[in-house]
Amino acid sequence: MAKTITAQTKTSKDVKVGLKRKETDDSLDMKNMSKKQKHAFARTRINADKELWDKMPILKQDCRTAGVIPRLEPNFRKADTLSAYLCSPLTDHLSTGFMDLGWGCGYRNCQMLMTFLERQKQDGEPLLKSVLDIPGIQLLIEKAWQEGFDTLGAAQLDHHVFKTRKWIGTTEVYTLLAYLGIRSTIIDFHQPGPQQSHHELIDWIQSYFMDSAIHKKSTKTVCITNRPPLYLQHQGHSRTVVGIELLKSGKRNLIMFDPGRRILRSYRSSQTVQEPIEFDEHINDEENQNKINDEDEEIDILNHDDKKDNSITKRFLSRLKNAPLPSSLLRPFRVDDKSIGKHKQYQVLVLGQVDYQNGKMAWDSNKGYLLSEDEREKMKNVTSLAVL
Repeated sequence: MAKTITAQTKTSKDVKVGLKRKETDDSLDMKNMSKKQKHAFARTRINADKELWDKMPILKQDCRTAGVIPRLEPNFRKADTLSAYLCSPLTDHLSTGFMDLGWGCGYRNCQMLMTFLERQKQDGEPLLKSVLDIPGIQLLIEKAWQEGFDTLGAAQLDHHVFKTRKWIGTTEVYTLLAYLGIRSTIIDFHQPGPQQSHHELIDWIQSYFMDSAIHKKSTKTVCITNRPPLYLQHQGHSRTVVGIELLKSGKRNLIMFDPGRRILRSYRSSQTVQEPIEFDEHINDEENQNKINDEDEEIDILNHDDKKDNSITKRFLSRLKNAPLPSSLLRPFRVDDKSIGKHKQYQVLVLGQVDYQNGKMAWDSNKGYLLSEDEREKMKNVTSLAVL
């Protein structure tokens, strides 16, 4: 009998030890699962949220023009161009519509970034499920605010942008991207240099595009890089930087898509089609200002050679078509350093991570575009890098 009792006692201890081990294992499993969730990409969860995306208004394909970047190349085949560096060809061009004219530039520039994110893949999946229409962007900004993103910005806009004409800028785009699990960086260029120049801004943009082509041995004048476009903000307006042109004279032009400049002024008075109006680095600001009366006036980036055809309907519809257009119809919008100098402060929103490397700010190609759940949580507070 004593042997039997001893055997039962051992069994009881074994059971207790086994239960403790199971509790420990379960606890470790929960901790490991929690760690995995923190390090898992937030994008995966968000893209899989069918209920969320079913409610989101998606941008129609005929509102965007694909394949524009490669077709800009012929515009740089001129004697005074030393070289040009353009952003990723995954980027589409968009313009403000009749319904958002005068207030929609921030949304349209955001959508141009989104077209890149929709086509760019990481771990076999698109970075972004779909490009949102303006109401969709507004809804997601409000959802982000409700979850505690950018509480200061939410208060400034009264926690409401849906179905309004409120402008958005870099902080709202940063908040939207963080909510979607996309990494971005804001850089502040607080003040110009001597003679109102913004050499530091242009230097940084030049290095951003050129660094991606540094290992490519090419004798071509134009280099199309894999870098995403940049969101450039100044007081009252924003544009998308898609490249930079270096001239033999030493001057530089930023290549921009300005969503507010789409229709030639000549169409407004039903006159014959004229050349697209463009800033010229060889004339002064006053003459440029006479050409373009304000930042939001619409100007076409297309160069139409057939002066016999002055049909606004035909021209407008051809602009919206997804079908490829001849390269001769495309013309980039150049902005020189004098024009950049008209504004004191700029902000640049960059997709991905920008860090200080060897004493200067550089885009981190190793960081990737996607945020983990833990990183996404930390980005609820908007931060920026400042160039003093």
